[in-house]
Parts: sequence; structure tokens; C-alpha cells
Amino acid sequence: MNDKKALQEKFTFWIVVIGITFLLIVFAISALLFRNSDKAAENIVAVLGAVTGVLGTLIGYVAGQSGKDKAERRAAAAEQRLTAVAEKGDKNIITEAKTAYPHLFKDW
Repeated sequence: MNDKKALQEKFTFWIVVIGITFLLIVFAISALLFRNSDKAAENIVAVLGAVTGVLGTLIGYVAGQSGKDKAERRAAAAEQRLTAVAEKGDKNIITEAKTAYPHLFKDW
């Protein structure tokens, strides 16, 4: 599992590096294309705004997947612990828990 996590972190890092590099290239190209324009700064900002929106979405998605995987693993582990306690503990433990914490058992 650590190998998968390390690979995902490297993948995320390289996506960020490629994104920043791409952004710098787009900036250089737009600066060259709009250098003689009356509104060069406005045009460059417009181009960079569109590119950063797309890059931000992509990087956010990749980084979010890492968090989602971690959250799913934690939820599965919590469910396994609950199952273990329910199977090995006092037979009335679930009923007592439902009585004490009804808001936690709305979906049951």
C-alpha cells in the first residue's frame, strides 16, 4: 500500500511541475503574441486566467483523489472495528449504542 501511495505522490508532484511549466510556456507565448497589442496586459491576463482555471481543476482533482482514497480506507477500517466489537462484545452493545447515540444510527 505504501508503494501505491508513493507512486501517487510522485504522480501528483509531476503533474504540478508539468502544470507550472506549461503555465510559464503559455505566458511566454502570449507575451510574444501580444507584445505590440494596445491592451497587451489584459490579453495576457485573459489567456493565463483560462489556463490556470483548467490547470487548477486538474491538479485539484488529482490531489482530491489521494484524499478520497485515504478517507475510504479510514471508513472501511472503522466499519471493520465496529463489526468486531459487535461480534465479540456484549450482545446488547448495539442496542445500547443506538439508545445512547440515536443520531449515529439514523441510516440503520
